[in-house]
Amino acid sequence: EDVPRDPLPFPSLLVASASDPRCAQAVADDLAAAWGSEFIDAGDAGGLDHASGHGPWPEGLTRFAMLMARL
Repeated sequence: EDVPRDPLPFPSLLVASASDPRCAQAVADDLAAAWGSEFIDAGDAGGLDHASGHGPWPEGLTRFAMLMARL
């Protein structure tokens, strides 16, 4: 599936896991670079969604607050 690679006109974060079954981390890293997004390596976390068993992510809230402060 083709994903647009034009730089985003706003600050952004891209969080990716080394073991996400839907998107290889190298692809996510390339997208972050193309978009001008900050890339955050979530380690070996599998799919980053509620269905994968992930619950609250305090570090994510902190990163989101930092992103919002840049707007």
